[in-house]
Amino acid sequence: MAVHMSVRLAWHSDGWNGHICKKPCENVYCVGQHSYPGELIAETRDLEFEKAHAGEPCSAFPCKTACGLSVNAFGKESIQVKVNPPSWWKKGEADSTVLTLPPYTACTWCYEAMYKDEVSSSVSGKTYDNDKRQKNAEAYFAQFEEGKSLVFYYAGYSNPFSEEEEDTYVIVGLSRIRKIDDFHYYENTTEKIRADYAGGVIWQKPITSNYPNEGFSIPYAKYMEKEEVLNRIAVKPQHRSPFKYGSREVSNDDAIEIMNQLLNTVDVLIEIGDDTENWDERKKWINSVLNELWKARGPYPGFASAMVNMGLEELVQYYISITDEQDMKRFREEVKELLEGERDDVSGHIISDLRKVRREYMLKEEEEQQLLMDILPRFDLSAK
Repeated sequence: MAVHMSVRLAWHSDGWNGHICKKPCENVYCVGQHSYPGELIAETRDLEFEKAHAGEPCSAFPCKTACGLSVNAFGKESIQVKVNPPSWWKKGEADSTVLTLPPYTACTWCYEAMYKDEVSSSVSGKTYDNDKRQKNAEAYFAQFEEGKSLVFYYAGYSNPFSEEEEDTYVIVGLSRIRKIDDFHYYENTTEKIRADYAGGVIWQKPITSNYPNEGFSIPYAKYMEKEEVLNRIAVKPQHRSPFKYGSREVSNDDAIEIMNQLLNTVDVLIEIGDDTENWDERKKWINSVLNELWKARGPYPGFASAMVNMGLEELVQYYISITDEQDMKRFREEVKELLEGERDDVSGHIISDLRKVRREYMLKEEEEQQLLMDILPRFDLSAK
């Protein structure tokens, strides 16, 4: 089952089209504390330059736009972005690196994985083990599949939809991942930096999407003065958890929820006659992806977690390798028969401590058994 990716973007007034904002002074959100990444744009933005070249393509000004990590998510030309070493590194320990970002490419990073308990350092005076951090990053990006995983672009709290009473995330577009680029490294790093900081790796990973063949950007910019339309097309995720820390995994269930919201947005755009995209074609694409997601999740996306809770960890790897829906249902029925004493194996797999597992299951109330076998497996829940 494919896992999907969320990617936070700094707010852009014209749809992340690879151009400098047409009215840069009015974009006060990209410099907000919940922008991406952090306060980088606030610290490096050259507003006078942007005013002088408002609306012009970033490709004409290599390394000049502070929002370069985000701006080209739906841009059709290659741009260049300069990434400077961390401020706490000493001068001369590393040089900046220039990243060339192809069309429809934005950078992201899995910040949550950088601060988990297991990355703490055992060396006195060091808070984090950066080699462990790098392994976490490699594991994070390895779980996504090019040509299969979807990418959901969102803006953090620093966006026009956040108000004093309510901070909110907002989905700004989506596509399918075409390419996950390699890790990049700072130039001319010293031996000490390479040893201490996982080779001097840059905490930015370029992600190229399959736009415009798949996906779309919601045309918020076009309706900023039309509040009624804007509120109808805005997509605010009801489940915020996948849209944090720069980038996070998005499950099939969460993807289905967002796709249904996006379908409503497309219906509104068709209704009002918006011409920024061929929305009839985009609607067909969303419906085809929804069909794909429902098939991918299967009838029992939480059954593996239920088996862990019932002491059947040994069967999990066999179950998650099944791709046919009927085989999934058959496997679950065999597990139920196993626990009720009607058989001693599941598809030929023997449980090492079957007597204990079966006894604990039979001691449960009938309602508990039904919850574990029939109800909770239908939800994409973790074992915890």
